[in-house]
Amino acid sequence: MTIREYLVEQLTGAAKSVFNLETLGTDDIIIEKPKNKAYGDLSTPLAMGLAKSLRKPPPVIAKELMQAFAWDETFVQPDPELKNTIAGGFINFRLSAKYLCVVLEQVVKEPQTYGRDQIKNPKKILLEFVSANPTGPLVVVNARAAAIGDVVGRTHEWIGNTIEREYYVNDYGNQVDLLGKSVASRYYEKEGKEYPLPEEGYHGDYIYELADEIAEENPGIESMDEESREALFRAEALKKNVTAQQNVLKDYGVEYTRWFFESELHRQNIPHETFEMLREKGLVFEDENAVWFKSTTFGDEKDRVIIRSDGTPTYFLADLAYHLYKASRGFDESYTFWGPDHHGYLPRLEGAVKALDTGKTVFKNFIIQQVNLIREGQPFRMSKRKGDYITITDLVNEVGVDAARYFFVNRRLSSHFDFDMDLALKRSEENPVFYVQYAHARTCSLCSHAEEREFSHEDILSADLSLLEEEEELEVIRVISEFPHLLYSLATAIEPHRLTAYCESVATAFHQFYQKHRIVTDNRELSKARLFLTLGVRNMMRLGLSLLGVSAPERM
Repeated sequence: MTIREYLVEQLTGAAKSVFNLETLGTDDIIIEKPKNKAYGDLSTPLAMGLAKSLRKPPPVIAKELMQAFAWDETFVQPDPELKNTIAGGFINFRLSAKYLCVVLEQVVKEPQTYGRDQIKNPKKILLEFVSANPTGPLVVVNARAAAIGDVVGRTHEWIGNTIEREYYVNDYGNQVDLLGKSVASRYYEKEGKEYPLPEEGYHGDYIYELADEIAEENPGIESMDEESREALFRAEALKKNVTAQQNVLKDYGVEYTRWFFESELHRQNIPHETFEMLREKGLVFEDENAVWFKSTTFGDEKDRVIIRSDGTPTYFLADLAYHLYKASRGFDESYTFWGPDHHGYLPRLEGAVKALDTGKTVFKNFIIQQVNLIREGQPFRMSKRKGDYITITDLVNEVGVDAARYFFVNRRLSSHFDFDMDLALKRSEENPVFYVQYAHARTCSLCSHAEEREFSHEDILSADLSLLEEEEELEVIRVISEFPHLLYSLATAIEPHRLTAYCESVATAFHQFYQKHRIVTDNRELSKARLFLTLGVRNMMRLGLSLLGVSAPERM
């Protein structure tokens, strides 16, 4: 039983016995951390929430609830006279020394299980993220989506859900046709032949590189007719771009369960099946030689074309087909992380998905906001089509994988983000990833120093933790104790930025402890206890950084 489960069980029982509230459920009880440490470690506003229905002042309700509360020192510090427990309408609790010792022992001795497998009914969840068109290199906005999607997957896996990561490759339609024509144009340009670049084609230097590579690898290309040559450029450029994206993401620490190609949808005729479902539900109509979806039914500003006048399906119909395909695979939930240009697109997509028969699968969509890359205080604009961009590879070569991933996760999904490259390169406490990694390196240095002072690992594990009485020592353990609930809440709320904030809070608590107290002293027993605490911080930092996909260096 976790401490929150204990508190919820006791409060629910007290409410039922004192006020006969049989309808009060565990989900109705909020357990939170007080903003002011003076009030304790955990708190609940339950009394205030019940004031209206019970027609009593919150302090009176709080006192009556706590008179039926069974104190258990395994979790909290008993306060039967309620001197420190009730503050206005809040009920406050302080973690017991016994509980803090148990937490610290688990982190030191069983770090691989700490906060793990919390889900009583695990879910099968599909994460689809990045999914950039395979028409060029992945850029920094893709780097943000990759870091966020991967961390969401890692945290869900840690708490017990089954995760599949999927990349949707748009290898069907106009954008890929433009890629092939763009490469063909650059090939003909070098051959001194006329073949104008399409107006909406791609201009980056990588197009020249693709043209050269494909021509060199296919010596018979000169004898082909124009149509066959263009088809070759299209197919080979697509394959090379997808392979490059896979390699870049792997180097960035992101690997997918599956790369799913849109062309597979069309081979299986799923877009047609999806259209027939919409037609049977009366959600489509014909006009101007095209077929339209009644998206205004779902709050959209106008209806949208799903089959063009030439008979080809639009991206919208393909997206609906893809959602139907996802649902057919038995996922409980499907999360899709979209780029910042999809705000207006999602309402009609969500409306249409609801109209389809998607079974048990719950679809959730998240917008990841724009990234502005800042260098020397100035933004650098990006466009794959114009060739004016910064790739993931460019960014990682300059600031490293660790800084890139950490910085991109360090803001809410819904927040626009200015990536300060100058800050990412600083080796000081101003740089948050350096600050956190340095805390881990310091714990490793202390452990090495302890070995030099003849403190074996077995010695440290035999420490008497009751000797940890200083406020700074206890604060470190309190922060460590927050991890299981924090991980559960950030995973279920899709707020991975809270993990970086947590790592920084552990680092801050440890730095403050280190600055005020010597760890290895002439008092051998106290030294053992403080080294035990240091091992706890080291393991906690390793766990937090690993969930972020960031390294935990032992020296800096």
